Amino acid sequence: MKRRIAVVTGTRAEWGLLLPVCEAIARHPKLELQVVAGGAHLLAPARTIEEVRAFAPNLIEFPMQVAGEYGRYADARAVGRGITALADILAQLAPDVVVVLGDRIEAFAAASAASIGGIRVAHIHGGDRAEGVADESMRHAMTKLAHLHFPASAGSAERILSLGEEPATVHLAGSPAIDALARLAPVSDKRYAELGAPEFVFLMHPCGRSDDEEHDDARALLDVAIANGRVLAIAPNSDPGRVGIVRAIAERAADMRVVDHLPRADFVGLLRRAEVRALIGNSSAGIIESAALGTRVIDVGRRQRGRERAPNVVSCAVAEPSAQRIALAETFARLSDVRVDGPQPYGNGGSGAEIARVLAEFDERRHPISKLNTF
Repeated sequence: MKRRIAVVTGTRAEWGLLLPVCEAIARHPKLELQVVAGGAHLLAPARTIEEVRAFAPNLIEFPMQVAGEYGRYADARAVGRGITALADILAQLAPDVVVVLGDRIEAFAAASAASIGGIRVAHIHGGDRAEGVADESMRHAMTKLAHLHFPASAGSAERILSLGEEPATVHLAGSPAIDALARLAPVSDKRYAELGAPEFVFLMHPCGRSDDEEHDDARALLDVAIANGRVLAIAPNSDPGRVGIVRAIAERAADMRVVDHLPRADFVGLLRRAEVRALIGNSSAGIIESAALGTRVIDVGRRQRGRERAPNVVSCAVAEPSAQRIALAETFARLSDVRVDGPQPYGNGGSGAEIARVLAEFDERRHPISKLNTF
């Protein structure tokens, strides 16, 4: 009998990493794939649920966020709705394993519903460090809820072990973000022109601060970037503080190209263009995918604080407002000195196949549903 594997996805960025895992599960003769998608995927205007549906027409949707509601308490209420909806879905699907990735509220809701409901949880990208909004806490909480661990780096694997997880349950797989990058070509000249022929790609997510604080930092970065070249701005995710970043983008929209969302093939293909001088902002794609692509990155602020990074990244801590633009201008001036050929810790591809192999072959006796700390 095939093991039923339910993969839960709730955000556009996460789906780009989970797709190669889903493909590998679907190909494996001993596994049956179930796709559950919702959360931020359902939010307009991007409605990235349709990208998931293109791969999995029979996916099951789960609601969480309410359109137009942002903030920490809105996220807390969304987690409650997500756990309730996902508990009903998992009771219906009866999977053997629920797969989640990262540190988002959708993944946390899925891991909570599954673990409390007595279903094994497989967690990809556990053990990482990244401050985010509440990301650091939720990621490590999911480690304690999970029964199979698929860290993306050796450092992350060590942190999972330090949290008291059984070594036999930790399977170093690398990051699925690296999978399939090689088959994604640079965007065509026509598509590059449609996107404004950018030299900088701006992707900045909120850190859970007030809208005004998020606005001021985003506006400062946009002002300096526009002064240095052509900019394509991509709308942020739905974390608390989004409204401020959206406002900053709107204020400079006349001076750059703006899109709500780029499909992964376009996003990666754009970063492959030699004309793109850097990805700027605070996306994890700057830390992981860009390292494998050899794309320079300006990482601003604290959202990715703690992540292992390759030499392609130059960091700029958010300075006091009076010194902020000077600090950013100095960071842009350092871009030409940034290495793009250094080692990166996230593997060389093949993560999806390795995760599928372990899901098919793991010994249930060594990955029990009942857990006990190793110390």
